[in-house]
This record gives sequence, C-alpha cells and structure tokens, in this order.
Amino acid sequence: MNIEIIKLSEIKPYENNPRIKSNITKVAESIKKFGFQQPIVVDTQNIIIVGHSRYEASKQLNLERVPVLIAKDMSAEDVKAYRIADNRTNQDSEWDFPKLNKEFGDLLDVNFDLTDLGFDEKEIENMITFKGDETYFDSDMAREHWKEMPDFIHEDNKPYRTIYLHFDDDEQVEEFAQLINQTVTDKTKTVYFNERQQRVLKDKVYE
Repeated sequence: MNIEIIKLSEIKPYENNPRIKSNITKVAESIKKFGFQQPIVVDTQNIIIVGHSRYEASKQLNLERVPVLIAKDMSAEDVKAYRIADNRTNQDSEWDFPKLNKEFGDLLDVNFDLTDLGFDEKEIENMITFKGDETYFDSDMAREHWKEMPDFIHEDNKPYRTIYLHFDDDEQVEEFAQLINQTVTDKTKTVYFNERQQRVLKDKVYE
C-alpha cells in the first residue's frame, strides 16, 4: 500500500456521490484530535472513491495537504461498485454495548474527554450508565417496535430550570454535595434537586 501526500486542491469529489454527508464537523474534530489516520482513496484522476467526509473535513480544517491512496489497478466498474459497497458495509456495524461501556470506563479512568469520540452528551450518558445485565434499546429498535402503534401525546418532562455551577476547588464541591445531600464525584455530569431518579434511553421499553 503506497500512501502519498498531495495537495487538497488537487483532489476532486465524485459528482454523483450517493452518500449524504452529515457528520463533517465530527470527522474534522476526530482528525484534529487523533490526526489523519485513514487516507482518502482516489482513482488515477484524483477523483474520490472513498473519503468524501474526510475531504470535506480537511477543507473545514484548512489543510493544504492530505494523505491519499491511489487505486491504480481498479476498473471504472470496480471503482463505482467499491464506492457503494464501502458505504453500505458501514451501515451493518453495530455496537457491543457491554464492551463499549467498558471501553468508556477505561477512558474515564484516565480522565479522557469522551466528547472527543464523536458521541453527543446524551449518548455518552447512556453508555456510562449502561449495565451488562440490561437490554439496550437503540433508536432503530424503537422505530421497528413502534410501527403501526397509535399516536399519543407525551407529557413534557423537561426540568423546570437548569442552573450551571462552577466551583473553585474540591472543598467547595464537597460542601455543595453535603448541602443538597447527594454524592458528587469527578464523573458526575448532572444532579437533580430535589433529587430524582435520572431516566435514560436504556430505561425506555415498549409494552
């Protein structure tokens, strides 16, 4: 495998790319954090076969040069087929949630910022609170179970008011925790007052 570094301006997006790009910012953040670990795959005309999101993210980061892999031995038909197959096979991936939960825990133990992984805060919360003896219910499963179910009006359970507090030191945090009679650690993201059980995605089931 021969990876080359070429000017971003020399790379051309495939004009009929069938995959909609919706995660460019997350890809850019990943490249900024971890570096360019996957090359953009192009044909001999420098037209992108695989890596449109990395290309757009590179533009967002104002990169002048990027690593590319030139697919020199692929026919036009193979290029077209590979472009579709690569996008399709990515859709078949699923998370092993107990293992993902453990990986998150290992990263938390070394104070790694989990927001660098591309998940939003709610997804991170779900992963951290997931327990191995429970069934994780993701959004695709929910849609499948909800087919042909009647419409209903959901009660608004949003908190009345959200307050962000900033402390100067651990002593102030401990004093605050004692004041509200709750446990606050360096892994605590949210507390409720008056205290109430925090329900997350894994708590939602369909009957």
